Amino acid sequence: MPPQLKLCLWALVWINFTVSAPVSLPGPEICNNGLDDDQDGRIDLNDEDCYCEPLEQPSLIPNPSFEEQDCCPDHHSQIDCASGWKQASEGTPDYYHICDYVGSHHPPLPLPDGDGYVGIIDGSFTGNYIPALKEYVGICLETPLETDTLYRLEFYTGFLSKTTSPDIELALFGTSDCAALPFGIGDNAFGCPANSPDWIQLGSVSVSGENQWVKSQFKVRPNREIRAVAFGPSCRLRSATNNTYHLVDQLVLKENTNFDLGIKAKGQACTDDLVFQITPQEGYSYQWYKDGVAIPQATQSSLFNPPGRGSYQVRLEDPEGCKVSKAYRYAPPSQFVQTIQTFCAGEPFLFNDRQLTEPGTYWDTLTTANNCDSIVQLKLQVRYSEETHVSTKIFPDESYQVGPYTITSPGEYIRTLSTASGCDSLVYVNLAFYGVYVPNAFSPNGDHVNDVFSIYGDLDLAEIISLKVIDRWGALVYQGNTLDPGKGWDGTVNGNTAPTGVYAYAAEVRMTDDNHRTLRGLLTLVK
Repeated sequence: MPPQLKLCLWALVWINFTVSAPVSLPGPEICNNGLDDDQDGRIDLNDEDCYCEPLEQPSLIPNPSFEEQDCCPDHHSQIDCASGWKQASEGTPDYYHICDYVGSHHPPLPLPDGDGYVGIIDGSFTGNYIPALKEYVGICLETPLETDTLYRLEFYTGFLSKTTSPDIELALFGTSDCAALPFGIGDNAFGCPANSPDWIQLGSVSVSGENQWVKSQFKVRPNREIRAVAFGPSCRLRSATNNTYHLVDQLVLKENTNFDLGIKAKGQACTDDLVFQITPQEGYSYQWYKDGVAIPQATQSSLFNPPGRGSYQVRLEDPEGCKVSKAYRYAPPSQFVQTIQTFCAGEPFLFNDRQLTEPGTYWDTLTTANNCDSIVQLKLQVRYSEETHVSTKIFPDESYQVGPYTITSPGEYIRTLSTASGCDSLVYVNLAFYGVYVPNAFSPNGDHVNDVFSIYGDLDLAEIISLKVIDRWGALVYQGNTLDPGKGWDGTVNGNTAPTGVYAYAAEVRMTDDNHRTLRGLLTLVK
């Protein structure tokens, strides 16, 4: 074969083995189908390929609902646990969060947003009478408020009973320097922030309610740049006979034009009436998302019966591009239940779907039919087996009872019982017969052997309380009281020797363990 032909044949073989089927590459991410189309591990809005311009601007007050934490409060006066927030004045506002500290009061439910909120007083009227001792929370803004720009503050006030939470005027104060936080420290009578030249009152509103959360708002137009704010009672001094107490949640501060664009909740949480809405905008299509993943068939401006706890967004799209709403964190109100339970050492304790074997504090979250949570805190205590040691005696015709167990013979026994808590209790029993002897015959013939009928015993027998002897016709022939062991009937009746035969006896004895027994039987008098 010519070399040229051999070379061509080898080339054809090489091409045949090296040409393979085309490889299918992932397509681009489709942002509304709930799938990871480009196989990068991120779905829909969680993928940077689905970025859209934000629909609305966030609150200029960071952490407006007190959800972000630097620590979990375990007592009152811990506002510094809420990220970014400060105790703004000498008064000490309280920070509540279901992670641990929920206080002794019962806030109106549901909470406006999430699981955190604060409590403030408007003056001190019990103990030290200081009307100017007011409590404020303060924070540095994300960006300063600009001069002559119209802003709006929206917030919720929580009212308890009318006596505890009367009508109140709440105000927002501002300063151009974050270093002005806090103010009036060390001075209980300093009063409101506006008593300092560093602060001005930006606006206020009077609020009233009873056992409810009330949403309020007011607009402010600052005449200077504002970098930090404080929120709490207005400067007006209250006249009262008891300390007032109000709750505050969801402080949202934005330019007035940036409100009403995001997701709003309508209806009662944990019911079928709950609906999330966004203001319709002409020419846009809609897609709703939970935790960044598209919700199937949720393509209207309203989302009915949201599918549980999570972060919700809506994406608006028109031919020019897309916008996406700020995440609306839906945290249904949680019912908080505390329970203390005891389990037996060595046996598991079933806590919902978990088997616990160690004492401690445990948490679990249960979801109700309407996608709301019931948070259970279990404080689990361990009970170890109890041991009881019993050493006792009985007569041969008696028995000793240990729970359901009956013991009739001398010996050492171990019996297991269940206590009221359901745990095992071990009972160690050492059982013996009393050392008591009652003869069935005696011969009162003066030979000093068996001349007296009595009850005999070892150290177990302390006393013969009474001894009676009756003849065959039922006549009492002998009665003795408080006898020493070995003392008794000498076989005579009224000084005369009793006839031989069978007699009945009844004796009450006291043992050294202070137990009393009645002994009965027959005896024979012989010559």
